[in-house]
Amino acid sequence: MRSTFFGLEIGRKALQTQQRALDVIGHNIANANTPGFTRQRAVMAATNPFAMPAFNRPIGAGQLGTGVEVQEIKRLRDDFIDLQVRQEVNKTGEWEVKQNALKKLEVLLNEPSDAGLRIVLDQFWSSWQDLSKQPELKAVRSAVLQRGIAVAETFNHLDRQLTDLADDLDTSIKIKIDEVNNIASQISTLNDQIVRVEVQGDNANDLRDKRDLLIDELSKIIQVGVQENQYGAVTVTIGGRALVTENTAFQIYGDPNGLNFGYVDIKWLSDNSLVSVQNGVFKGMLDTRDITVPGYRTQLDTMVSALVTNTNLEHSGAIDLGGFGLDNINGRNFFDPAGTDAGTIAVDANILGDLDHIAAASIINSPGDGSNALDLAKLKHLNLIGTTTIDDYYRGMIAQLGVQAQESTRMVDNQNLLVGQLENRRQDVSGVSLDEEMTSMIKFQHAYNAAARVVTAMDEMLDVIVNRLGTVGR
Repeated sequence: MRSTFFGLEIGRKALQTQQRALDVIGHNIANANTPGFTRQRAVMAATNPFAMPAFNRPIGAGQLGTGVEVQEIKRLRDDFIDLQVRQEVNKTGEWEVKQNALKKLEVLLNEPSDAGLRIVLDQFWSSWQDLSKQPELKAVRSAVLQRGIAVAETFNHLDRQLTDLADDLDTSIKIKIDEVNNIASQISTLNDQIVRVEVQGDNANDLRDKRDLLIDELSKIIQVGVQENQYGAVTVTIGGRALVTENTAFQIYGDPNGLNFGYVDIKWLSDNSLVSVQNGVFKGMLDTRDITVPGYRTQLDTMVSALVTNTNLEHSGAIDLGGFGLDNINGRNFFDPAGTDAGTIAVDANILGDLDHIAAASIINSPGDGSNALDLAKLKHLNLIGTTTIDDYYRGMIAQLGVQAQESTRMVDNQNLLVGQLENRRQDVSGVSLDEEMTSMIKFQHAYNAAARVVTAMDEMLDVIVNRLGTVGR
């Protein structure tokens, strides 16, 4: 037989359930602009009916409902969309790093402009042309020396800038390594907290949001795999190897490589094996540091080697037995023969010490002869690097840089568009719509008011039974 207070109990459950639903709505609205927040929903279900099937069940028309309860507070999240977002964010991080580095290279080379290497080289060749016309003038000889120094210093500067760029990337890699270790530690801590909450039958929704946000950040740095076990803890892997397992985080570190200018390799701390880096910010940094920057340095070194070798051959008279200075001595180098790359190119000490040592003449005892200077000026138009001139080789290098920078910009734009679309899909599922929450709030508010009316009606009925029943006729 049902209790006298049966109706009050149903009303109580209804009030508590609608209030809990309103609390969830309020939590959603409060976090509408919180990064990584996933909207939640109170899942309602009817409580067990009265009476349950049994041999001694009361005789009646059938089971009677006993009210409502909140079964769970559910997080509205699509794991497949999360997987897609993390995969594309991973590629976006890689291309953003490459784009930034290539933009720095464009600024460094500063072409086309009136202050780049191309102009310095043109002025160098032009100074030899001027010297061929007036080989005996000190002022013209001084101009050749200064143009030679400018060429050497420009190459030196570019080499230092490339080194600084590679050093900056190496430093950024070390910073990102610390960031990965920090994120892994936070994920392991959240794993432990989530398991402790959910083992009691609750949903650790807000803790899961924090963990998913950390996994998103991690996936931009390096490609990760994520697998959740039956207790709610996730295993995060890199290249199939665990970075986080339940409440344990494994560390990575930067190991200086003596064969690569001391730049760090990314390794596992436990056994010093290399971390598998396939995509992400790490991939972009490593590729730029170890491939892109050395590639452009090698091209500059190739230019310097051709410039120094051929200028010295012509200047010293090694080709035609000419190359005489005003002191009628030949065999001198214009550039220091030991400096055959962009970092070490320099004008030879003999030339720096005396302008008369600049070999403008092809014939001895001919101070007015500028034919050797003319031959040096003609080097500009000779194929000194394979089948191309130094100038054409440099223009090709600049064109290559422009194409790579354009490609990186296009890839970043494409990835941002794709990630934006996926984020919109994620927000359709997980984002908070204030209009929808307001509608739900009104619905639960009316349900709460109606439940309160039920309690009031039951109270009035009990008042009749307790205070007025049996008083007739007294």
